Amino acid sequence: MKAPAIQLLSNAGLFGPVIIVPMILAEDFRASDELIGLIVGCVAAAGFASSYLFGRATDVHGRRSILLLGLMLSAIATLFQIVSLIWGGIEFFVAVRILIGFCAGIFPAALLAYAYDTRAGRMGRFSAFGSAGWGFGNLAVGLFGQMYEEAYLFCAIVLFASFAIALSLPFSKEIRMNVPFFPAGIIKKNASVYSAMLIRHTGASMIWVTYPLFLKDIGASVEWVGAIYAVNAFGQSFFMLFLDRYDPSLLVTVGLVSSALTFFTFTLADSYWEIIPSQILLAAAWSCLYVGSLRYVMDRNKEKATVTGLLSSTLSISGILGPILGGIAATAVGYKGTISIATVMSVIALCIFVFELKRSGELYRLRIRSRVSQ
Repeated sequence: MKAPAIQLLSNAGLFGPVIIVPMILAEDFRASDELIGLIVGCVAAAGFASSYLFGRATDVHGRRSILLLGLMLSAIATLFQIVSLIWGGIEFFVAVRILIGFCAGIFPAALLAYAYDTRAGRMGRFSAFGSAGWGFGNLAVGLFGQMYEEAYLFCAIVLFASFAIALSLPFSKEIRMNVPFFPAGIIKKNASVYSAMLIRHTGASMIWVTYPLFLKDIGASVEWVGAIYAVNAFGQSFFMLFLDRYDPSLLVTVGLVSSALTFFTFTLADSYWEIIPSQILLAAAWSCLYVGSLRYVMDRNKEKATVTGLLSSTLSISGILGPILGGIAATAVGYKGTISIATVMSVIALCIFVFELKRSGELYRLRIRSRVSQ
């Protein structure tokens, strides 16, 4: 249970604060929606760089050193965020956020590759621990309210605990591979899922950059924002437990369909109470999409860390484009207008992925399997 514990604790420490960052920027530093979007995009850019570089480095140089490096640096950077709140202005705060974004991208590919090998490819159950950690982190940070320094201290302690567990993680003799710096063949082989995730998650990131502000706009307190985020996260940890039995391509398709439906329901909510059922649907949508995408690339490639690093980089590119576009869109068409744009983008991503399944013949295979199971 050591690897799942690391997954749970690292996600709690890194993603717990996402509910308070937009509030700190907007309320303490008077940042506009556009500036918040730009800042979040810069953090994602740092994550893109480290996910790409260290995903490949894990296959080339081994997993243990990359895993330990990422966890330790993430914990130290989180302590610096406390310093930036006490003595720094917005420039210092943003610089540390970007540093955390880079550190957070170092170790996930190494941890996922280790889990894939030791858990016989059962990535749904393992991913559930990450979502549970995210939920615990959001809930805990939300309970701190506006005591932001104490919330970050809690997150740093949690990250140091994950590092301590990783020190005792058993590693067998690792196989190192020669992976090119720009693995064009690997990217082309998995282009359908990477492109679908890029478009869908760009739309989603357009929503998330101002989502806490949207929730406050419809009546949620800081504590309720944390609770609403936790509904999504804990829902994911539940749904992911049951997804290992299903075909990855089917999961991706279901995830894209339900993403579009989820985002549409967001536009119907006029009170924070009304958003809770949508959070449950969102949990199911992302569970199918993430577990399906992860297994899709890992089942088809021997370069496990590289393909997962590229998947994380794809999400980071979405995290660059989405917040910038979302900040602009929130100013131009409002929060619900931004959500409507994201809905359309999920539909486009679905069309691209299904077209590739049809072109490759995999859609026909899925139909045959469905008939046999019936």
